[in-house]
Amino acid sequence: MGVVSTLLARRWRTIQLMAVVALAVILITGALDLNGHTSRAITAATYSPFYLLKTSVLELSQKAVESQQLREKLVDASVKLSLLEEARRENARLRSILGFEALSGFKIIPAKVVAVYGFELPTAALINRGWKDSIFVDQSIVNQEGLVGRVVAVSADFATVQLLTDPLNRVAARVAASREMGIVRYLTTGGMMLDNFPVQGTIEIGDQILSSGLGGVYPPGLQVGTVVSVERPEREPFCTVKLSPAVNFHSIEELFILRPDTL
Repeated sequence: MGVVSTLLARRWRTIQLMAVVALAVILITGALDLNGHTSRAITAATYSPFYLLKTSVLELSQKAVESQQLREKLVDASVKLSLLEEARRENARLRSILGFEALSGFKIIPAKVVAVYGFELPTAALINRGWKDSIFVDQSIVNQEGLVGRVVAVSADFATVQLLTDPLNRVAARVAASREMGIVRYLTTGGMMLDNFPVQGTIEIGDQILSSGLGGVYPPGLQVGTVVSVERPEREPFCTVKLSPAVNFHSIEELFILRPDTL
């Protein structure tokens, strides 16, 4: 045993050299594919986390695209639904307009509201008709609900309408039942009122108020409003009469100009 140990100790460097040479020959000849195994091991250990990260990013990106497409489809469906609902409402308005007839002696010229003016309540509107359509100042404007106002300014293609809600506007009016008269005006704080109606006059809640035709601006018989309250103050010559307007001035869209047949 001692002899072997001594021999190994003397030949150890030679044995190491021979082992290195043998390993090199094996690697060079490809007898053992250590390079491939090592390369694959290193590649797997290094690339695998990045591959997983790339896969996750691609999946998240695809989900984001699908989510965006779903949102676009939802918006598109919502817009189409809104357009269909608006078409239904317009259809209902047009059906009611078809039953509207002009007063005797007048033609009705349809017009579209393109702008409204006012703060809390519209007091003026711009319509898409002008002197090219034989529209002139002081022509009456109505819709299927009743009297809307009058033309106060005209250009070639447009006209400005002073609405009954303008405090400067006045309408000579009468009670439909009793035929007694007063003046309709609009107060910014009190709403539509019937002024100059005598305390002895006959008027009740629910009475219809019509244009009287006096003054030459508005033709007679147009719906102006409905009586909602009547106060008869003592020692005062006139009643305090509050009206509900016949027209909803917050939703005017399709209007008509009353043009005399003679034009």
